[in-house]
Amino acid sequence: MSHEEEIVRAVSRIQNPVSRRVFMQLATAAGVSLPLGLRGGPAFAAPSGKAATCVATLANDYWAAFIKGFKATTSALKIDPVELYHDNDAAREISQVRGLPTQGVNMLINTVVAAGEVPMVAKLCQENKVYYSAIWEIPAWFTPSDVGDYFVSYMTANSVEAGYQVAKELFKSIGGEGEVVHIKGLATPTDDARTAGMMKAAAEFPGIKVVGGLRGDWVREKARTVMLSMVTAYPNMKAVFAQNDSMALGALSVLKERKLTNVKIAGIDGLSEGLQEVAKGEQFVATNTSLAPYQAGFAAVMLFDALNGWKPSLAERLLYTGSLTATAGTAASIDEKVYKSAELPFDFAKMSRTLHPDNWDPQNNVYPIDPATQWAGQAGQDKLNAAYGDAAKWKAEFDTVTKLYADHYKSGPFK
Repeated sequence: MSHEEEIVRAVSRIQNPVSRRVFMQLATAAGVSLPLGLRGGPAFAAPSGKAATCVATLANDYWAAFIKGFKATTSALKIDPVELYHDNDAAREISQVRGLPTQGVNMLINTVVAAGEVPMVAKLCQENKVYYSAIWEIPAWFTPSDVGDYFVSYMTANSVEAGYQVAKELFKSIGGEGEVVHIKGLATPTDDARTAGMMKAAAEFPGIKVVGGLRGDWVREKARTVMLSMVTAYPNMKAVFAQNDSMALGALSVLKERKLTNVKIAGIDGLSEGLQEVAKGEQFVATNTSLAPYQAGFAAVMLFDALNGWKPSLAERLLYTGSLTATAGTAASIDEKVYKSAELPFDFAKMSRTLHPDNWDPQNNVYPIDPATQWAGQAGQDKLNAAYGDAAKWKAEFDTVTKLYADHYKSGPFK
């Protein structure tokens, strides 16, 4: 770390506004160039950071990994963490968001129960000056620009691509033909996108027949119930495509109990248990990991930077964060890096635009979402914010941001 970087990091950790101002005046007098967000002005209105996550439950391995990334990032950035769990209860979630100001929270990373809650959560955050990042779900054609500057970003993994890549591995494992039981999750845009990816892959394999389609609601035990009916309804099945690993593991337990060891299975989320099954090279042939610790960490970094004066461009407010498809040859390595290691393989402070204005590094493949592609075919395109109205300007900004993040992606465990 250079001398200047050490000074910049020191500035960001001073929480008393008077002390912080004096320190920066001395640094400037000494010829140190500080990022705009760390100089005077609005940054002093919120010199200390307190970030909250509001997610479903710590009992799920995915969310446990998400929280691990959140804690690591708040520690690296020297901000206070608050953990909130809505247990898939929308009323509880909204109540928790309303209570953020009384806890001194000025940053929120949230995964809603259903996409329709995002506008309400975003509105509450805007009104209370809480910087907000939504993960996974959002209504079609609704964007941060519809709310204001405090709705910093919406981020998700590319679920269409994840479903496509995993389904291809599954279909290849059964020779490209046969009945494939499909187990859906909850009725959400993410579930729809994963289904679209699977069907895109199925179109490339004429011998594949997708059957089933019952919902396991992302839950292992409900998927077991679904699978018990499927083994009766489709005794000739060759494979099972489950929309997440929890459901895949539930379905797999039924297959093993029934001695159906020739039936292949695949999931999405890349939970540690799922990765371990994939690594065996037996029935569980593939999963896709959205790198839950990274998702939480990168979102926290963006909010931290916004708190300290950085303002994202339009194309940075809707982002895909990279995911990985794990097969027998790669699953153990991914599991070790994401779940098993004592420390996560990311330098979260190095992701920061305000701490490292020149050499920030996202440490993952991050790229903008084009609303016209993300929500193609869905009603309501006429409601898309006017900020996206100039097609030529939007394309130029989209391309610029795509290149910016690609150019800064220098390191990371999956580079």
